Amino acid sequence: MPLRDALNGFFYSLTISELKLMNEKFKSLNITYNSLLYLDIISYTEKCTISFLADALCISKSAVTIKINEMVKQGLVVKEQSKEDKRVFYLKINNELSEIYKEYNRAKSKAIDKANENFTKEELDIFCKVMLDIQKTYIEEIQNEKQLSTEL
Repeated sequence: MPLRDALNGFFYSLTISELKLMNEKFKSLNITYNSLLYLDIISYTEKCTISFLADALCISKSAVTIKINEMVKQGLVVKEQSKEDKRVFYLKINNELSEIYKEYNRAKSKAIDKANENFTKEELDIFCKVMLDIQKTYIEEIQNEKQLSTEL
């Protein structure tokens, strides 16, 4: 199977999975897909801050602040003050969502276990290198696009 087809299939499965998560597990929370994406980033980022989100998403801090404050009011996100720097607040998903994400991540854990059973360490190391190269290229391209748009 060509790499492009494999990646497209992976992204397709991931998108379907995300939408099912939103429509099944988060349905009672009445959140938007945009909010779900914020929750994903917050849940997978250690010491997530508004500044980090603004930089990662290439949007203003004020826009992120508005979105996060809305999510705090909904009880989806919790702000925790840094012990080292009282000016910094870390963002975390609430405990209920954290449990849902743990359940959601079981599929990922099963896929990892299956890969560990079916492939050698060397094959998995190559796969990880390919994935990191793809991730790095995505990030570089997004940064290049941001630079181009600010230059215009």
